[in-house]
Amino acid sequence: MALTPDEIEVPELFESEDMPSRTYMIDWVAGRIRSSKVDNREALIQFVYKTLFDGRFEKIIYTDAYGNEIKSVLGAGYSNDALETELTRVIREALIYDERISGVDDFVFTRSESDLLVSFRVLTAEGEDTEISDFALTGGI
Repeated sequence: MALTPDEIEVPELFESEDMPSRTYMIDWVAGRIRSSKVDNREALIQFVYKTLFDGRFEKIIYTDAYGNEIKSVLGAGYSNDALETELTRVIREALIYDERISGVDDFVFTRSESDLLVSFRVLTAEGEDTEISDFALTGGI
């Protein structure tokens, strides 16, 4: 007689379900949250921008999975190629944990006299791609 059964049935304590993406609209120009709401693609784009604006571990209301580590990469003294590789990694890591996102690719970095801009493509779980263009990573590199 075995001390443990061959098959242990564990009851399902929690049901996993996709959460709605409906959220309050952020007015980026005014720097405030509006009472109107956004959903689906607009909510996803808003999530991407908000995640890129917020540093990881900076706001205690968010989990450790939220935010980015762009500042630590920009100040590390990397060569241009290494900088782009590391920024690609930290941007991808900041976004990929969201269940609506299945991938982040096609990174293009552009330098001007005072800015480092990044453009990339966000692949959604529903198969709809979203382009993020010319997001300013710095204001004086």
